Amino acid sequence: MTNPKLVTALLIPLLVISMAGFAYSHWTDSVKKNYYMHVGCTEAEIKTYKLLSPWNDNLIDKWPSDDELEAMHGTTMITFSTYIGPGWYVWIGFIIQNQGVFPTRIDPPTYQVTDPNNIWNSFIHKEYYYGQIIDGTTYGWPRNDVPIGLYSDVKVLTIKQIEKGKSLPPNAVDPPPPGDIQPPVYLEPYTEIAGSTSKDSMIMWIFLQLDPAYLSEDPFSIEISIIVTAELAFP
Repeated sequence: MTNPKLVTALLIPLLVISMAGFAYSHWTDSVKKNYYMHVGCTEAEIKTYKLLSPWNDNLIDKWPSDDELEAMHGTTMITFSTYIGPGWYVWIGFIIQNQGVFPTRIDPPTYQVTDPNNIWNSFIHKEYYYGQIIDGTTYGWPRNDVPIGLYSDVKVLTIKQIEKGKSLPPNAVDPPPPGDIQPPVYLEPYTEIAGSTSKDSMIMWIFLQLDPAYLSEDPFSIEISIIVTAELAFP
């Protein structure tokens, strides 16, 4: 006859060992997940952006708005929608800042498109980067020192202005401004010590155009999202 006390005495160590193993496994899994989530998190965000199109950029619905973006203190994605036709194009300018405590590299952005007819295949897109090269030896600006000639002064004429024979103001710069570099762009971590700020900001310009040869009789609506792609840049 089996002794119940003996069985209990044998089972208790087995249960303790299995529970300890489960707890350790759960703890290490949790630590790994938290570690990877922490290390994989960057704080490089769009601080301001603008859209320039000859077809009147005021007709483009964009998110976030300027006020929303200011309240958000930055975002990694912008979305805009408008009506387009063959040859339509837009220039999109961004000021991106590393607001974190780790150095960051900015890679080419990703795009999301409402694309029922695979229209994205008929788009031309080109990115231009202005900032600090990954070796950290050239370019790069503190947030308040971003050159206005690479962002604020960049303008395009509307179709109506072109038809009236108007020209850009003397200080205006046609996109893309000169001096672009190849990605990835290196952003120092945000710091401010004794009045000296880090080179934590960059500019990106994107040219988007629907192929003029695209076959379409009537304008149609489209929505495009652009997402900043950033990674930690540890040595």
